[in-house]
Amino acid sequence: MEKLVALCYLWAFGLGNKDDYFSELDRLFLESPEDDFLLELEGFGDDSAAALTRLSPLIEGSLNVDAFGRELLSRLEKFYLENCNSISALEEFGKMCYGMWKSFPANIDDQPFLTLAYADDPLSWGDEKQSRELYQKAFEHYKG
Repeated sequence: MEKLVALCYLWAFGLGNKDDYFSELDRLFLESPEDDFLLELEGFGDDSAAALTRLSPLIEGSLNVDAFGRELLSRLEKFYLENCNSISALEEFGKMCYGMWKSFPANIDDQPFLTLAYADDPLSWGDEKQSRELYQKAFEHYKG
């Protein structure tokens, strides 16, 4: 379920795509076709905000935050590597990450998640290198 929640966050904030989310949702649904919660999620269709609203309370409850973070940051790094080749793209990435971070439940308040709130700050004084280093440090948090 951690993977599904991470994919939903990424999709909802423009940092991932709905195909990845629905692929994981379908996989889980095939494993447990009688699961009413998964059926409810299927019913939201293309409404990522509704799905996220329904999924995000799980982080405060039963989900493993480290497993969620590992999946989220792995996918976020992939998006970063594929899309953030210019300063303007990096600035947009920073805005999307900040928006996502603001939507996290209260128990997601430490590293590496906190980095998503401020890693683009150095861009305001022209320090692209520092901003990229901060993102890279967050991406490396669960590796190894």
